[in-house]
Amino acid sequence: MPAPSASERRADLDWLRVSAFALLIVYHAGMAWSGWNWHLVSPDSIDWLREGMRFVNRWRMPLIFLVSGAAIMLALGQRSPGAFALDRVRRLLVPLVFGMIVLVPPQVYLERLYSGRITETYLQWLPQAFIGTYPAGNLSWHHLWFLAYVLVLTAVLLPVFLWARSLSGRSTLDRAATVTARAGLHWLLPLPLAACILWLAPISSNPNGLVGDWYGLVYYGILLLYGAFLFGSRDLLAALNRQRFLSLGIGIAAYAALYVLFIDGAVRPVIAPSDRPAYALVSAVNTMAWLFAIIGFANCHLARRPAFLGEATEAVYPFYMLHQTVTVIAVYWLLEMGVLPAAGFILAVTATFLGTSILYLVAVRPWWFVRPLFGLRPMPVTARARAAG
Repeated sequence: MPAPSASERRADLDWLRVSAFALLIVYHAGMAWSGWNWHLVSPDSIDWLREGMRFVNRWRMPLIFLVSGAAIMLALGQRSPGAFALDRVRRLLVPLVFGMIVLVPPQVYLERLYSGRITETYLQWLPQAFIGTYPAGNLSWHHLWFLAYVLVLTAVLLPVFLWARSLSGRSTLDRAATVTARAGLHWLLPLPLAACILWLAPISSNPNGLVGDWYGLVYYGILLLYGAFLFGSRDLLAALNRQRFLSLGIGIAAYAALYVLFIDGAVRPVIAPSDRPAYALVSAVNTMAWLFAIIGFANCHLARRPAFLGEATEAVYPFYMLHQTVTVIAVYWLLEMGVLPAAGFILAVTATFLGTSILYLVAVRPWWFVRPLFGLRPMPVTARARAAG
């Protein structure tokens, strides 16, 4: 989610945004060796890497949506609904369309090339890039699905966000937050997520594809609202701050139970229908406990804003858009060269951060006409003059 303006930024939110997306980059760099389905898959998997990814997978995207919910409220400010909607189109839809046209086709091409489905050069294949929808066809948003979901969910939930910023909405939410913090009612927040896992996941299809993904839409929509609620209340943040070690302990216990009872080392665990209620509850408690712990520790220890944080916050959106294309290119060549799995993972992470950094600094950040394509505001005139000088 695009960051709010500098005057509205909060250090803890910026730290969480930067950290969450940095973790996402490392996560995607490891997918080829996870043993799970991805665009490029190594014949050799790394068990310890998969288990680490499985652990963070329970809360990495929920954290991003949680932070995005808080960012929506900050970005909304006192703007009119029309002005806010236009800004969301400019900063979400435009980058999404650009990414689908420019950034995703190289990923699809290398996937087809690696699997042996095609032998053409990229330029020969390019006219086919927009024929049919992925996976049968080639048109896809791949990792940019997050932009589509945030755009749709922001539009659907805009009346709720508008009410939340009104005098009556703020008063109601302040009272609710005070009661929630004092009575510990935030520990009931896993229940709606558990209901999604239990009732919506079995009837949903097309994960991250929007159409038919009722589970993803509702689950992530709830997390957007949670982010606005939690980060909008000093009382709740103070409670999460005080309870950060309790949340950490509950998160550890919940994940241990989840792993022992339902995962047990399986690459792709299958949950029996009779076990789904318990699985849904433990999974939701695990997710929210880790989110509470992360927010609590961030609120306690990440209140300062070092000089680099502003630059890093601005770079998050372009890094998110660019990184997977760089990762897929790097992984393709690493797999073609037969690099050993552990070394391949380390090299993929390194190449992704270096390659993305170079592209951002050379091809995105300095150019006023490129910046909007990556969700960035035009560079101020003074900054532009400094960059040119």
